Amino acid sequence: MKAQDSDRTERIGTGIAMAVFESLGFAFREQSESDYGIDAHAELIVTEKPTGQLLGLQLKSGPSYLSETCNDGYVFRTDKKHVDYWLKHALPVLICLGDVDTKTIYWQVVNSDTAVSTGKGFKFTVPTTQTIGPASKTALASLLTPVVATDRYTIFKTDDTSHGAAKRYSFEVVLNGSVSKAEVAAIVRQVTDEGQKRRYHRNHMVEGQWGDTDAYVVWTYIYPSAEDHSRRNHVCRSIWIHDSLAPEFRPMGFDGENVGDNIIVDWSDKYDFLTEHVSTHTLSKEAYFSEVLPRIYELKSALTTIEANLLALANSDSQETDFLAATEAERSRINEIYFEITDLPYAPFECRDMDTKLESFVAFLHNIWLFYSDEGRTSWDEQSRLEQSLQQRSYACETLRHLEYELSKAR
Repeated sequence: MKAQDSDRTERIGTGIAMAVFESLGFAFREQSESDYGIDAHAELIVTEKPTGQLLGLQLKSGPSYLSETCNDGYVFRTDKKHVDYWLKHALPVLICLGDVDTKTIYWQVVNSDTAVSTGKGFKFTVPTTQTIGPASKTALASLLTPVVATDRYTIFKTDDTSHGAAKRYSFEVVLNGSVSKAEVAAIVRQVTDEGQKRRYHRNHMVEGQWGDTDAYVVWTYIYPSAEDHSRRNHVCRSIWIHDSLAPEFRPMGFDGENVGDNIIVDWSDKYDFLTEHVSTHTLSKEAYFSEVLPRIYELKSALTTIEANLLALANSDSQETDFLAATEAERSRINEIYFEITDLPYAPFECRDMDTKLESFVAFLHNIWLFYSDEGRTSWDEQSRLEQSLQQRSYACETLRHLEYELSKAR
């Protein structure tokens, strides 16, 4: 019976909170799941349009939460786990205590100053002078999540990943400068909201099926810099799924923080580690060039020898055994360079495209002899081995042209 009374009191308190927030021009949305310790969101509405500026609310109602007082107001106690979560949350969080008899909601913002450690947990003082009402509107507005200009970020990539049951988009976003966690959350909401309404389609068949329909699923991946994007080191990822999408067509989600409108953000706990790892294992431009340029010259010389002997073999001017004997030294050195380049630290960001082409160039050269290995000799006949090797040689020549172009850009 007490549990039923407590639940009833909480429901009444939630209704009171909804009424007072909506009277101030906020949209009030309960959060029944997906967010630990956040019971509702309050989003500011201006001229009947949502602003994307939100507050996270922890709601507690009833006499038990108003029983402990101090000189300034009520004392609210909680554990370290909740406080850590609130302090790290992308949304500003308010503790809201409801008096169901007077229909009053008292509030306190969660920050490092208001959270007082007791040793076993934490306590907050919720002032009796801070109630949700017209007098608090200015104070609440000062706490709202920021509005972020579109020039603070760039969408590097838009993917249409729709299938027969759902229109879906994925966006890769690079931040333009230093951005706070709250601003990142605002960018995620902005990109997701705009992404739902996009009309890009990867082909005519998808366009024919989905046409002017809004998306059912939107993912975002947020990268603090272009270099992070090139390393696939996101600071967070998010997912939004339309409520109407049937369970069997929903993509696999992930745990995270609800930053509004059921957009779940998963903050990467590996970002700092990977950033530090990359920064301490990346060569300077001069060090990178000193490592790779001599090897590129060796590889080009090896390619010249390989081409001459492959063409002689193709023209029946030599035998397969002659080709292998004449290129044994090149084969051995290419194999060494293949592993030497693999073991190098990261290339500097400005040389990343060049480094990718270099890796491909070495791989194609290395592949020429795959068809003459013990396994290759059992898998292909002599003519097929020659044709496959000539194809890899062609790929190597083409990739070398791309490599030299990227080298000219990097210099």
